[in-house]
Amino acid sequence: MTKIIMDSTSDLPDSIIEEYDIDILPLRVYIDDKEYLDKVTITVEEVYDAMRRGICPITSLPNPKKTYDLFKKYASKGIDFIYYSFSSKLSSTYEKSYLIIQRLREEFPNVKMEIIDTKSGSFASGLIALQGAILAELGNKFEDIVKASKEQIQHIEHVFTIDDLSWLLKGGRISKSGAIIGKALNIKPILDVQEGKMIVIKKIRGRKRALNTLVDIVYQRAKEFPNQIIGITHADDLKTALEIKDMIIEKIGENSNILIEKIGSVLGSHLGIGGVGVFFFNKKPESYGTTGTVLTVPK
Repeated sequence: MTKIIMDSTSDLPDSIIEEYDIDILPLRVYIDDKEYLDKVTITVEEVYDAMRRGICPITSLPNPKKTYDLFKKYASKGIDFIYYSFSSKLSSTYEKSYLIIQRLREEFPNVKMEIIDTKSGSFASGLIALQGAILAELGNKFEDIVKASKEQIQHIEHVFTIDDLSWLLKGGRISKSGAIIGKALNIKPILDVQEGKMIVIKKIRGRKRALNTLVDIVYQRAKEFPNQIIGITHADDLKTALEIKDMIIEKIGENSNILIEKIGSVLGSHLGIGGVGVFFFNKKPESYGTTGTVLTVPK
């Protein structure tokens, strides 16, 4: 069976990670010059606590040796694996991991290894990895899982809004003047990810209008495939995440597969307290299945 690996920026519930035995490659988080392994030696809650104290965490790609050791653990046992990477446009994680896999292919030529640039982050890359894990558990061929995952990447959506522009300013993603004007006018940007890059697609005045706009966009993009796993993530703002869940259900109808998670440490450090996102597919991939649903990749 093909082993599925994703990095710690992918936000899936622990129960699903455990059910499908997905392995996690942790990125690094630095707080007060001390290094932590994301979700291993520091929790998301501890990162948010530091941010509330005014600390701006610094994030970095996974430790190269730990990456090599994790991949080699499976290769040395003859286990084929697929690693679903954080977007190459947002991190050098993909590039560095690709070089490590190339090295391991020379050491273990009979083991199938693949790194997939999900062009995503948070629950979006998690949904793609989850679909790969479902297919792997059902015994699909390695090549078919890779093909299905690459098709799904073309249809994954990320729509999110940010409550506090100061964190984008600290991360160098907006100018100081833009942050000042945005705060003065109570601007709440709506962002999505296009070809792996975060893009501001709308600037809305007021929180309520921003949430309505976000949900309207989700509805327009998901209406052809309403009965799917939809991920909602939040940067320590469960109340707003639950509010968005209710608004989505009101728009598209009852859906028992709307899952809520905190945005992980790495993305949360850049988006800031109060960010909320929704992640889903804009059409039903041919190879799609929910947990517990039997499916195969069409030939």
